[in-house]
Amino acid sequence: MQGAPAAYPIYPSAPPAQQWVQTGPPLASWGDRVLATLIDMLYQLPAMVLYMVGIFVAVINAPTTSTRGVVVNRGNPGLMWLGLGLLAIGALGMMAISLYNVLALQGKTGQTWGKKRIGIKVIHQETGVILSVGQTFLRQLCHYLDGAVYIGYLWPLWDPMRQTFADKLMKTVVIKIK
Repeated sequence: MQGAPAAYPIYPSAPPAQQWVQTGPPLASWGDRVLATLIDMLYQLPAMVLYMVGIFVAVINAPTTSTRGVVVNRGNPGLMWLGLGLLAIGALGMMAISLYNVLALQGKTGQTWGKKRIGIKVIHQETGVILSVGQTFLRQLCHYLDGAVYIGYLWPLWDPMRQTFADKLMKTVVIKIK
């Protein structure tokens, strides 16, 4: 009796893996991208301070009640409304600054204020062109997926193309330009 037949035929092995070689401009590091984001946040700081002061003033001056619904402190309605106004102005300011920075600037030049300072730029991975304002808006929406679990923001640390999930979805890369 001969041995049992082989369960699977033997096929030749796969060719050796090719080493990926980057062509074109160097990719931006994760640290450069984080630093650019922090710089972008600094531009929002005055509006953020207004927002935080507004919350503080509104909460401190709001009326308070006991668990039985009895008014314990009538507060100061005028200052409470002032605080709510500051909160609204701060929120609108942060939104306006962010929209201008991302859509108007990055949507036309590939760079926000922070990216320009650091010397990095967002381009389409295949064509090398700057994204349109609409594509930039979609890319920002995709970043909310990154933010949901934060792993997407960390992905460039081990990804060979240094892309976030949003970059992968939109087929973009961030490159160094200086």
